[in-house]
Amino acid sequence: MQPKQNKAQTRHDKVAIGRTFGRAATSYDSHAELQRLVGERLLTLAGPVPLGRVLDLGCGSGHFTEKLTHQGHQLIALDLASPMLKFTRLRCPEALCLQGDADALPLGGDCVDMVFSSLALQWSQDLTHALIQLKRSVRPGGRILISTLAEGSLGELAQAWHQVDSQPRVNRFLSEESLRIAVASAGLNPAQLSFETVTLHYDSSLAVMRALKGVGATHLHQGDGHRTLNRHTLAALERAYQTLASSPKQLPLSYRVCYGVFTLD
Repeated sequence: MQPKQNKAQTRHDKVAIGRTFGRAATSYDSHAELQRLVGERLLTLAGPVPLGRVLDLGCGSGHFTEKLTHQGHQLIALDLASPMLKFTRLRCPEALCLQGDADALPLGGDCVDMVFSSLALQWSQDLTHALIQLKRSVRPGGRILISTLAEGSLGELAQAWHQVDSQPRVNRFLSEESLRIAVASAGLNPAQLSFETVTLHYDSSLAVMRALKGVGATHLHQGDGHRTLNRHTLAALERAYQTLASSPKQLPLSYRVCYGVFTLD
């Protein structure tokens, strides 16, 4: 059984996605609060990890590549965006850095002991196919640690934009049911998935948009919703978003995070 086809599975332009993340390489670390929180949570859920060769899939600027290297692992760092890999190389000159895509994994079979992929697989065109490739690359007894975004992520931003205009402004994500189906279709145990909501707060809608742009997470799979971010549009967004604030300068931005910790037979 395959995940239901929905708007979250519109054909993804990987070149454009990589270009957007590449433009954010210099600002990424300043805005990557969510990425650090979720990655740390994923490692906590995984518990003790035997030393070995690790693929950091969607490594970004190399924060977790560096952390896992310092723990004693041998790292392969892979990302769509070559500018991100420049920062990873500076942080971890001993890591093997590769530009590549989870949907066309440039690795052979049984070549790593663990995959760590935090907040990258939501950009995959076909999650089941990506997970099958990851399984192929991991040696028997190895582990796959993933986090990705589920339906409900960026809900406040989507709600505020809906009051402004009808353009698609926020990507849609797979439902929890679809994520479980995708995992099961890849031969992994969906019972090993867990879901948590992480909410960050910002003092304005402009701060929200700057945070998303700062980590490169502004590519839209549908439409061209960011083309009219003029002063009038941003003012309308601010008014709409403020209605969701629990207190002044406390605009929520929530993420529904899916975690998966799998051990291969």
